[in-house]
Amino acid sequence: MKTWKKAVLCVCAVVFAVATVTVIVNAGGPPLKEKTCSACHSDYAKILPKPHPDVDKSAPCLSCHAQKPGSDEPTKFSTGVHKAHQGEKTKLECNACHAL
Repeated sequence: MKTWKKAVLCVCAVVFAVATVTVIVNAGGPPLKEKTCSACHSDYAKILPKPHPDVDKSAPCLSCHAQKPGSDEPTKFSTGVHKAHQGEKTKLECNACHAL
């Protein structure tokens, strides 16, 4: 095999590997920033729905509401958060919560 064919094959393999890793890491949407909710919400008790079980006020929301690893499906929690932050009253940009 000629040298240029080997080089093209190696570049294609590297691009494929990087793309695969990127898809796995970003499954479910862009990654969230550190302390996403606490950047704006200092007291979670004020934003919890009424039937919510008691939680430690310092516990981040995603300690319980994390997406299943490898899943790209939105959860009930993530859908609700998006509706609340991109609804009629509030229109946050995606980069307010997501590391883009």
